[in-house]
Amino acid sequence: MKTSFYAFLLAVFLVMTHTSSYAQRVELTATGGYQYWGSYKYYNGYNNTNGKFVLGDGPCYGGILGFEIREQTFAELVFNHQDSRLVDKPNYGYETTLGDVGVNYFQLNGTRTVLLNDKVEPYATLGIGAVLFDPVSAKYSSLWKFSANFGAGIKYFISDKVGIRAGFGFWAPIQGVGLGVGIGTGGAYAGASTYTTIIQMNLSGGLIFRLRN
Repeated sequence: MKTSFYAFLLAVFLVMTHTSSYAQRVELTATGGYQYWGSYKYYNGYNNTNGKFVLGDGPCYGGILGFEIREQTFAELVFNHQDSRLVDKPNYGYETTLGDVGVNYFQLNGTRTVLLNDKVEPYATLGIGAVLFDPVSAKYSSLWKFSANFGAGIKYFISDKVGIRAGFGFWAPIQGVGLGVGIGTGGAYAGASTYTTIIQMNLSGGLIFRLRN
């Protein structure tokens, strides 16, 4: 997984160097908000129990660095951190708090805006990246996963240099990837799929600083 994350960092570096040379607008946004949901169902065959691990709701904060690579289209580097806690909720029995955990998303997004006027720009965003689950307790190890996200919102510019961004998003660590190849009566085929059982919702706002118009 570390090799995959280094490949992601290399892709981010290439995007930054490739887009910053001809980007029309460059925007830096400081964000803050609140993150909800996030659970993983499990079955323990050793003692025949089942339930789910739950990530607790909590405040989140981060930043976005966006490069306009074509008119009204941005490549965005996104970081989002949440201080959460992991809770074991068996279907039968008492729930147990396993400890505090930091949830850190590193995303590369494509964002499309619609220019309503010189102040208001609704947007939609979609991206992929990696998420780091970083427990506070030394009893547990950190865990990297691939992740995906999508969302929508609006930008409102107070001036040519400063604006406000508000929106919502869904963050999904990818739990697995499948690949299939076969031959049938219709010929050869190949397919890939991913799945996730953890989805978090994020409501956030931020202050935009235009570094280049």
